Amino acid sequence: MTDINEIGAFGYAVALIVYALLTILLLSGWQRSDQSRLPALATGISLVWAGVWIAGFLDITRAYALVTFVEWARGLAWLVAIIVILREIAETSPARWLRSGYGVLILLLVGLPVGYFLFHTEEPLPAIVWVSGGYVLSVLIVLAAEQLYRNAPIDARSDVAYLCIAIGGVFLFDLILYGLVMAGVTTGAQYWAARGFVNALLAVPLVLGAWRRSHMSAAAQVPRQIAFYSFGMTIIAVYVVLVAIGYRYIQRYGGSWSDVGGIVLAVAAGGAAAVVLASARIRARVRVILTKTFLQYKYDYRKEWLRFISTLSKSGLEDVAAAAVRAVAQIVDSPGGVVWTREQDSKTYLPTGSWRCSIPGVPPIATESGLVRFLEDRQWIVDLEEMQRHPDRYEDLKLESWLQRDGSWWLVVPLFLGKRLSGFIVLQEPRVVPNLNFEDHDLLRTVGRHVAMHINQAESDKRLAEIRQFGAYDRLTAFVMHDLNNLIAQQSLVVKNAEKFRDNPKFVDDTFETIAHSVARMKRLMEQLTSASKAPTVRRMDLRDVLKNAVDRCQSRSPVPSLDIGPDPMMLEADSERLTSVFEHIIRNAQDATDQSGSIQVEATVGGSAALVSIRDNGQGMSSEFIRERLFRPFDSTKGSDSMGIGAHQARDYVRTLGGRIEVSSQIAVGTEFLISLPVLD
Repeated sequence: MTDINEIGAFGYAVALIVYALLTILLLSGWQRSDQSRLPALATGISLVWAGVWIAGFLDITRAYALVTFVEWARGLAWLVAIIVILREIAETSPARWLRSGYGVLILLLVGLPVGYFLFHTEEPLPAIVWVSGGYVLSVLIVLAAEQLYRNAPIDARSDVAYLCIAIGGVFLFDLILYGLVMAGVTTGAQYWAARGFVNALLAVPLVLGAWRRSHMSAAAQVPRQIAFYSFGMTIIAVYVVLVAIGYRYIQRYGGSWSDVGGIVLAVAAGGAAAVVLASARIRARVRVILTKTFLQYKYDYRKEWLRFISTLSKSGLEDVAAAAVRAVAQIVDSPGGVVWTREQDSKTYLPTGSWRCSIPGVPPIATESGLVRFLEDRQWIVDLEEMQRHPDRYEDLKLESWLQRDGSWWLVVPLFLGKRLSGFIVLQEPRVVPNLNFEDHDLLRTVGRHVAMHINQAESDKRLAEIRQFGAYDRLTAFVMHDLNNLIAQQSLVVKNAEKFRDNPKFVDDTFETIAHSVARMKRLMEQLTSASKAPTVRRMDLRDVLKNAVDRCQSRSPVPSLDIGPDPMMLEADSERLTSVFEHIIRNAQDATDQSGSIQVEATVGGSAALVSIRDNGQGMSSEFIRERLFRPFDSTKGSDSMGIGAHQARDYVRTLGGRIEVSSQIAVGTEFLISLPVLD
């Protein structure tokens, strides 16, 4: 029957053959010499190390000094190789992370177990040097391999992933063995015999890693979970070692209570591990802390940011909202979404654009709604699926009915402009819903702030363009006034010459021609002017009188508007003429859009501290897109060149100046309703 020594010698013989072949390949020119020298040196020393262990299992020699020498040489060679590769591809110095939290971590992982071992062991000095040095080097190599993977650039990470797996796996096994020895746990020869087979098996990914590194391939990237779990295994191994040390300490110095203390320690250690494993919240927090502190993030932020900026920059002033939704949706593979924004003086959020989906026909979302208050207070990403499963995480938030009714919606991403919630994006659910972690939420919140700034800048550009258009309109008015002066001069000349040439038929004909020309020209010019140049006169007035004047002015056209007002006064402070012009403009637009057989109804009521004026017609109606994008845009008219297209804009602007608002609802071929709310005096 084959004994353990023969099995151990066979395992190390396999490792020796693998390391010999790998050394030959590294030195034969199969790899680039500048990237192969140190790995070749490490594999060559590992070859000698395997030979010494073969001699030990065959009872040829078991000298502590020789074993210590080859163990230290092997560990130092691999540690130097990893550090050099780390400095080459990551352009960082190990001194940097030694000075950071890693320095404290290494000091604890090394100092506590080694200190205990040195103070309590009864092994001979050569064995102490061998075990202590082997443990220290194993810890340093495992952490260095993790650092190599974490700090490697995204395009070079696949080239070192297998190296990290192989080297980290080999020395993680060594770390466990040395840790058990230092804790005083008896390790049989079978563990050391298996060590040779472990080295031979993990030499396979070592070969793959060396090949990938030489070819600098970016394919087949190994997930970061490998690095996470390898680091986690290191922590678990050290945890087991520390528990074993504590148990050994209690057994040795506990006296009569050693058995009880050992049981309590074992139960406490198992209970702590069970709590971590059983509590999803604790596991999540530990995972976030470890991932944020030690592991590479899941996103390549350089590529994500370049794509994000590229998507935003491709949009013009007309496509800002759609581009903003697309830029955010691409991050989490959402198929579409809608952006809701709030104008500076408005108290509601309105949908202003969408990408790959239709805008829902729902009422505006008020600033006092639960969703808006939650976003302002918590600044969270609202995951609708998570909220259904865990409503307590969202403080039992009550959402709008259309968000709860339509299962296609997935995320609500807030858009903050400074500390002000300027809007939010509602994204649709992808076919495969990913599990979002802290990194997704951080990235979405960050791009949400950038999107808010981008939309605000676009709106500022639009307002600036409008201001420039108003400036052009003022200059146009100056030119018109100049033409009017010329026409007046012509009329004055006719009047001046009338006394002298009134009996001349030719003069009479010229006079009529001049007057006809002047009238036609003045009519065209005057139709382009507005009452904006009149100085406003704010005074206390009855809204009912204003509405009567507006309706009376529109009596000459069909359909004739009807007026329904109550008997009670509706007092407010405003410029009577400007407010009358607001209602007159809306009524005349309704007449333009309604057949002569149609109807226009004007009603006024008082509700609380506001007067509500409704102007309804059953005319052509307007689309929601026209209302959203064109109705209140200045210098955009559907009436041709005879209209300046600023009536609706001026009406809304003046109503807002009074502290009121205008809301429009319309359906094609059904009709339109303007609802004007104005604050009334007590």
